[in-house]
Amino acid sequence: MRQMWLSANAAPRVGGQGLNLFHMIEGLRESFDLTVFCRGGEAASSMVRVPESKRSNALGRFPLVRRLRDWQTYFSNADFDRFVAARIGPADLFQGATGQCADSLAAAKRHGCRTVVDVVTVHVDDFLEQQRRECARFGVRPTLHRRMRDRILREYEEADLIRVMSNCAARTFAEKGFSPSKIVVATPPMNLNDFEEAKFQESKFRVSFVGLIEPWKGFHYLIDAFNSLKIANGELVLWGGPGSRGVTNYLRRQIAANPRIIVRPVEVRKLGYAEVYGKSSVLVHPSLADGFGYAVAEAMATGIPVITTNRTGASDLIEDGRNGFIVPPADSAGIRDRLEYLAANPSKLRELGRAARETMKELTMERFRANYVRRLQNI
Repeated sequence: MRQMWLSANAAPRVGGQGLNLFHMIEGLRESFDLTVFCRGGEAASSMVRVPESKRSNALGRFPLVRRLRDWQTYFSNADFDRFVAARIGPADLFQGATGQCADSLAAAKRHGCRTVVDVVTVHVDDFLEQQRRECARFGVRPTLHRRMRDRILREYEEADLIRVMSNCAARTFAEKGFSPSKIVVATPPMNLNDFEEAKFQESKFRVSFVGLIEPWKGFHYLIDAFNSLKIANGELVLWGGPGSRGVTNYLRRQIAANPRIIVRPVEVRKLGYAEVYGKSSVLVHPSLADGFGYAVAEAMATGIPVITTNRTGASDLIEDGRNGFIVPPADSAGIRDRLEYLAANPSKLRELGRAARETMKELTMERFRANYVRRLQNI
């Protein structure tokens, strides 16, 4: 069996990156002798736990500098990368997560490994453009430092193969001149058995947003849309926590003006999909730059309709009007119109939801392995 190093600055099944890491482990372990570098998870002989970054943690402890989110992220990823680079040796393959593997990728190539960079976002420059513009609206620092951008661009250049999570993400690389032969689209698998089908038994028309409440996720465009709705029993629940003071202050003002807006800073996977998606009427995912968007896939697997943008990777799964809706980014009016339509046509909720759940039956682990493992073996 071929040997493979796999690294990601995440804990399996914790957050979006952690869920992607978990899927990678499950998808590759039958075909490769895996050694995994990560931040935590269940102890296993094939898993190397990387210690937390002292530099990143130190910044987070002091009020005056904890707002330097871009530096915290940079130090965390750079220290993780340095730890991995010092410990890998000869193998057939090395795969590292984007922004976290510039040094270890170079070390792997010196040891004769073929290399893959796993990109969970869109192209970094596309992502950074959206992040900077939307963060400026709230007066907060982006999370991506220029040094991080430089590391990521180096990873793109050095890797033998770039894995992306969607055709949407692949297009952002094509726009930058990357050859299609260097890009592989490997859409994450979904286990439908993990999701109880929604019954639509709630008395309220509940609109849900799930994920980081960050400017580039476009949550504020959803709030604008919801505030303009003329629905007596409407409710908007933001499942997640704000990552900055500017966003927190904005949310306080919005909640004071409209008490039907609710923030629930919880971990959705711990609370339970049925409690979040199963009690929602519709999920809105208005992201401006998203390599995939697990919330979209999870909502569809639960059997509720989704409204998302064409800048979200999981929009690949949506046939507009059949199993959900796709709107342009930053289009509050488009979101509002579709919410009004669904609220006025409850039977359409069930129809779209059934079609969405049917779509998710195709995203099996077997399909993921057949596509991705074959490509890895070819390099």
